[in-house]
Amino acid sequence: MNEQDRLFFSALYEDRADSAKTLEKPSMRGVKKSVSDKYSDQAHFIYELLQNADDTGATRAKFILEQGQLIFVHNGTRHFSVSDPAKEDSDLKSGTLGDINAITSVANSNKTEASIGKFGVGFKAVFQYTSTPHIYDPDFRFKIERFIVPVELDGDFPARRHDETLFVFPFDHPERTAEQAYEDIAEKLRHLTYPLLFMSSLKEIEFEIGDVIGLYSKRICETCSFGNITAQQICLTQNDGDELYDENLWLFSRSDDCRRSYSVGFLLDNDGRLRPVNETAFCFFPTKENTGLNFVIHAPFLLTDSREGILAGESYNVSMVRLLADLAAKAIVCLKEIGERHSLCLIDDSIFDIIPYDSNKFSRPDDKSRISFLPFYESIKRVFTEERILPSTDGYTSSENAYWAAVPQLAQLFSNKQLSLICNNSDAHWAFISLGRDEIMRSNKPLVAYIDSLVRTYLNEDAIISGRLRDFIYVNGSRQCLEMIRGIDEKFIESQTIEWLNLFYKWLSETKNRRKSILKRPVFLDQNCKAAAAFDENGQHILFLPVDNADGYRVVNPELLNNPVTSGFIEDIGIKSPSLRDRIYNKIIPLYNSSVGIDTSPHFKLFFEYYCQCPNEDVDDFIELIRPLKFLRYNTEADKKVYRGEASGMYLPTPELKVYFETKPDTPFILLDEYKSIAGEDKRKSLFSFLNELGIKKELSIEKVSVDPSRSDIPHPNSKRKVTWEEGTIDGCKELAKHIASYKDREKSVLLWNSLLSVIKLKSQSRSSRFYSLSTLLKGICYFFYRTPKCECFVSSDELCLKQEAWLVNRDGEFIDAGNVTIAYLAEEYDVSSDEARELVAFLGISNTEESTQKNDDNSNLTDSQRQKIQFAEKIEALGIDESYFEELKQMVRQREASRILVGQSGSEEQENHNSYYDFIDDYNDTADDSKKHGSFKPQRRLNKTTSAVVRDIAELTKENPSAIPDMTDMDEQSDSDEYMPHAVNYSRRIERAKQKSAAEIDRIAYYEDLQARASAMPRYSFGWFRALLEMESLSSGEKSSGSREISISFGKVEREAGSRRTLVLKYPSRYIPQFMEDLTDIPLVLHIGEVRKTAAIEVANISSYTLRVKLKNADDIDGVDLSQVNSASIDAKSPAFLLEELSRQFSALDYPDDFDMQANLCENIEFIFGPPGTGKTTHLAKNVLLPLMKGGDKCRVLVLTPTNKAADVLTRRIMDASGEDHSYEDWLIRFGATGDEMLEESPVFADKTFDIRERHRNITITTIARFAYDFFMPQGTRIFLNGINWDYIVIDEASMIPLANIIYPLYKKTPRKFIIAGDPFQIKPITSVDMWKNDNIYTMVHLDSFTQPETIPHQYKVDLLTTQYRSTPEIGEIFSRFAYGGILKHYRASESRRALDIEGISSLNIIKYPVSKYESIYRAKRLQHSSSYQVYSALFTYEYICRLAKSIAATHPASLFRIGVISPYRAQADLIDKLLASDELPNEVEVQTGTIHGFQGDECDIIFAVFNTPPSITDSAEMFLNKINIINVSISRARDYLFIIMPDDNTENIGDLRLVKRVEQLVKESGDWSEYLAPDLEKIMFGQTNYLESNTFSTSHQSVNVYVSPERCYEVRTEDNAVDIQIHRNPKLKGSEQSFSCRFKASLHN
Repeated sequence: MNEQDRLFFSALYEDRADSAKTLEKPSMRGVKKSVSDKYSDQAHFIYELLQNADDTGATRAKFILEQGQLIFVHNGTRHFSVSDPAKEDSDLKSGTLGDINAITSVANSNKTEASIGKFGVGFKAVFQYTSTPHIYDPDFRFKIERFIVPVELDGDFPARRHDETLFVFPFDHPERTAEQAYEDIAEKLRHLTYPLLFMSSLKEIEFEIGDVIGLYSKRICETCSFGNITAQQICLTQNDGDELYDENLWLFSRSDDCRRSYSVGFLLDNDGRLRPVNETAFCFFPTKENTGLNFVIHAPFLLTDSREGILAGESYNVSMVRLLADLAAKAIVCLKEIGERHSLCLIDDSIFDIIPYDSNKFSRPDDKSRISFLPFYESIKRVFTEERILPSTDGYTSSENAYWAAVPQLAQLFSNKQLSLICNNSDAHWAFISLGRDEIMRSNKPLVAYIDSLVRTYLNEDAIISGRLRDFIYVNGSRQCLEMIRGIDEKFIESQTIEWLNLFYKWLSETKNRRKSILKRPVFLDQNCKAAAAFDENGQHILFLPVDNADGYRVVNPELLNNPVTSGFIEDIGIKSPSLRDRIYNKIIPLYNSSVGIDTSPHFKLFFEYYCQCPNEDVDDFIELIRPLKFLRYNTEADKKVYRGEASGMYLPTPELKVYFETKPDTPFILLDEYKSIAGEDKRKSLFSFLNELGIKKELSIEKVSVDPSRSDIPHPNSKRKVTWEEGTIDGCKELAKHIASYKDREKSVLLWNSLLSVIKLKSQSRSSRFYSLSTLLKGICYFFYRTPKCECFVSSDELCLKQEAWLVNRDGEFIDAGNVTIAYLAEEYDVSSDEARELVAFLGISNTEESTQKNDDNSNLTDSQRQKIQFAEKIEALGIDESYFEELKQMVRQREASRILVGQSGSEEQENHNSYYDFIDDYNDTADDSKKHGSFKPQRRLNKTTSAVVRDIAELTKENPSAIPDMTDMDEQSDSDEYMPHAVNYSRRIERAKQKSAAEIDRIAYYEDLQARASAMPRYSFGWFRALLEMESLSSGEKSSGSREISISFGKVEREAGSRRTLVLKYPSRYIPQFMEDLTDIPLVLHIGEVRKTAAIEVANISSYTLRVKLKNADDIDGVDLSQVNSASIDAKSPAFLLEELSRQFSALDYPDDFDMQANLCENIEFIFGPPGTGKTTHLAKNVLLPLMKGGDKCRVLVLTPTNKAADVLTRRIMDASGEDHSYEDWLIRFGATGDEMLEESPVFADKTFDIRERHRNITITTIARFAYDFFMPQGTRIFLNGINWDYIVIDEASMIPLANIIYPLYKKTPRKFIIAGDPFQIKPITSVDMWKNDNIYTMVHLDSFTQPETIPHQYKVDLLTTQYRSTPEIGEIFSRFAYGGILKHYRASESRRALDIEGISSLNIIKYPVSKYESIYRAKRLQHSSSYQVYSALFTYEYICRLAKSIAATHPASLFRIGVISPYRAQADLIDKLLASDELPNEVEVQTGTIHGFQGDECDIIFAVFNTPPSITDSAEMFLNKINIINVSISRARDYLFIIMPDDNTENIGDLRLVKRVEQLVKESGDWSEYLAPDLEKIMFGQTNYLESNTFSTSHQSVNVYVSPERCYEVRTEDNAVDIQIHRNPKLKGSEQSFSCRFKASLHN
């Protein structure tokens, strides 16, 4: 320190001492604290010291942390200075303020704008740990006291080198201990964030903490320039004791106009590739300003006072952000070039981990409250769209040539060269090949929108295979155009190698969707290396497997078949060797469409041969195809030369027709003898059938023909459009009549008469013309247009000829016309007595004078009005109008009105509407006219005036108020009446009510049709399809129309559940129990005990088929009630409308476009557990899936969704059981929602809404899937929705039972690590109201329909097959294993484990066949309420058989318990058997359960009776219960030890159509342990009489009045459409015989 400096230092001491007094005043103490405590990070002063060191030009610095102090030393070349304290203002402005002056100031700094500065306010942060910092400089040694007072020190610090500046910070702060200071600073020194990265001089920082020596260093490995941008590869090294690691990055720097440097940095991983880093913005050192970027940015920002944030609203900072954004964008381009120099792809698909792609994550630039980093998003996106920088398979591509694959596999299979052919773009490249658009769409929609904006278009497998026309999609609500794609065509296939095509076919074979999509696409090579499709547009084969002598066929290139995978694929899709059918369809028929001459002679033989072997279902299509072909040979009497033509113009050469057509010799006759010889004698019948179906005429018929407009006897109306005429004609009729008149041929006259009778008879047998008169069919019609389409009738030429020509012979042998003869005077040869003759006489107008007189006499007592009505009725009858016309009219009205409502043509002007309804009548008549005009031979009816008026009235009602038609009571029915005194009918009132009902019905139909149209128009499984069907489902349930619907159910029997105080079992319901009953609470239950009513509140209900298990809220409600005395129980409950409405609302909130394919876009992270019956699926879920997820200590939230509360309870119990003695599940298992299990309700795992699920970071929550859309936890009033929690796993159990929409919603709503779906597609299907998706569940949507080859779409999901069944003995298990699961199930049990019945003659598998009759008897199958089928005989037989079997079991196995189950597909049959069994007292050793398959899902019994009763009519329809695989599968897979199949006998009509039941029979008979009996034979065993049940049953219908006395027969049966009553009267004499049944049963069955 020289003399001048000493004077300044002394003056500075005095000045600061005086200022310190001011700061120490109570009023100023806050100033000192506010300055030192500016930093929330109290050790931030370390960065300030490093900044100061760098400003002095230091290259290295060192921290030494001791228990009592911190020492900081650096080798900076600029040392401390001091200036005159009296001139501090001017020195501050000129930048010459001394360092000691600055460091002892409160608010002054010697930092300049563009530099870090040496000392500023930041240094004051050291006073958070020390009160007296010591500074040792080559020129100055001083300490600072009292915050700002410099005090000179006498000596130097012993260890300081002469060129070093050293700081000592004793830990003497009065408010912080030395231990606290040591701990804070040690932590900070070890974790400095890139402290050297933006330092200009400082290259190394060393620190010592006790025995630990650490180091930060910076090394520049490479430098390159890109214009005004400098790029440096920097290695930052950090050594923290024994741990040494490097961090590498590329730093891009540039300077602004004021030479202020700013930078962006991209971190590198160990392989030299970019990696994301989430750091705050840097201003030389880190601030606390979050950028939202995954790379580092630095600039000399203007900061807040604390130097922790960037000042918002400052134009300088805004400008600096824009400069940085531009630099970052250009740095991306530079990185691409750097990577290419180093043979490294730095810009790859992981770039989206680095760059911003979601603009919504940034604040808007116009928000002055915070700094916006949105320009980074904009600048980088601009670079990606303008530069050739998008990563591709072989480098980079530009935005205009970039194509994005829906799944990565597409880019792996199709090269860029192949892509260019597919897209018709020579520069086409795949972009972002490791990122599949479909998968990202499910988890990251913003990224999808971003990439979509970068690429030309995206491609899925459908677009690649089939091409794509220009289309539109909606992204974030905006409409975007999809590029047109050519797809795979002939040119593409023909340019590929055989090796690649084999890979292509392997890919196609992986999913059903791909296989289906290429069937008609030219994706195969033929023998000439030309592209070919397998099938044409009609589904006919056009490509075949190579065979010998296949000239003229296109066959698969033999080289392709050398690959076994390709060969198997080609055969799988149906390509086969050419057959006779293929030859006809692909070779012969196309010849007829060509202009070249063809030899048709061999064609008939081939056509006829194929007709004889053609499957019945294909015959019609085949005939339609060849009928118009001119391949049949014919000649005429006039020209014996042979011609060929089509069948419809030829006649069979029968003797009658030959004679008839002698007067028309040009009539073509088929050369029948020639074809007889071709067919052979043995196929003569088939030949005539073939010719008949082709249309060869063997009878005269009436045909419509055009009329020569030059005829003078036809109308010529004034028309503004073309006029057409047509009339009916009988072929050859005019020629024959004129011949007779000319040549007086009596024999031919009789021939013509008889021919006309044949025409009339043929007409009467025709369904289309039976109600029309001969005159109507022959009449001529003129069609014209004058204002509206019109028509006018005229007499046909045939009718004129027959009435005017003298072709009839009278008794005198004279030839006269029809008008001059009477019936009595006709020659005797004519038939005049038959019905046909009477019609012909009426047509010809031949009079009968006596009959006319008699008619007049008969009508003499009628009034004129009555005669007019009779005449009018006769006219109607003559026109062929009957009641069926009125039904068709009603249908037309409904369709018309529905269409009007749908398109919104209600109109506003009353007159306009009024006219539109009248126009409808005209339209309908015009429709009839048009149908004739266009060649239909079926006469159409027109509406008469009365009908038209009725339609107008209905239309008027609908127009006035279509939705407000009152429901009127039928007043006519309120008057007394009987058979002898019928009440008067007010027809005016009845007609008015009928019109009002019709109007209301039309309104309702219109609304239904609108929904139906919306659903039908949407592609299956599209978002719009789901939305429309959800609304239809809601409407079908009655919830849309009325908000909620009240359901009333009565039960015939009430029992208390064993071992429970407040659980009741309600049996024999009056109707189907809807599933939503499980979701209701506080339902009133009314018990009817005689005249007394007892009400109890139901807390929760469980449904089992048609049994309802209810848990009461209070057991006291039924205390003292004798339930056996309860006559009935009733429940009135309102359906929870919110369930479907909330699901529909939440589903719509997914916000996809209506055409979004929810099948093709299913997520990939789904795993299926396929658990056939008895394989322990629930146990597997508990032990092997759910419990292992809870083993680790990591956070793991699992949601399990089940279709019913019962299923949720069972799974919860199974988890608890699997845990054994370990009760740790109480810490993580949650059963949420209603439960019918009283034990669970009292356990710690049960949780109500108040439970705080946030406290359980590891949990398994089990509830019903219906709750997922709407339910929530609500701790302390905060709603936590189930669908709002971030679940790690979502498990769906019993998935086959769950409606599709309920499963699809969570699949798209949540993105857990994995979805696990457990169930069995071959068991119960979901219950839905709308038929368009009644058989749909998740399995049908992903096409998981095979246990042996579990393939799925749109991805090949993992399917965990459970292959060991534990329930049934091997004999029974093998039946359902082979029936539904390909025979691959293993059986855990051995045959020896079967429970012994000790009844001889009963095997493991038993078939009992019962008789069925279509005539009225107990053997006849009937329907209850036109839906559920039953048969009295099979019900009575099953009841009697089980009663006797139960008694036998009780006798041979006392004190044991056997469970017998009776399963029927139909509820009516199950109800009937159940109530029959309930009427008997079965022994305690037997427990019987009866129900449909829904009641047995997941259940099992020792003995199962599967009663396969049939509906009244057996068909091969797949919709019939007995033809549904899941119905049969559940029925036969419930048995543990014994299975009885009760089925119709072999004499039952159409028994072969029960394909699945017969398949079960076949499987049983292929096993080794089975028995078969006829039910009547067992009747003989049981009762001593083969027809005992029939003989002892009196069956009748319900009468209007029934009086019951003791029945004479054992069974009194009364049936009607909605009820079946059976009275059982036991003859006391049978008691003894029943006692001995067991012994006789053994012996008889054995015999």
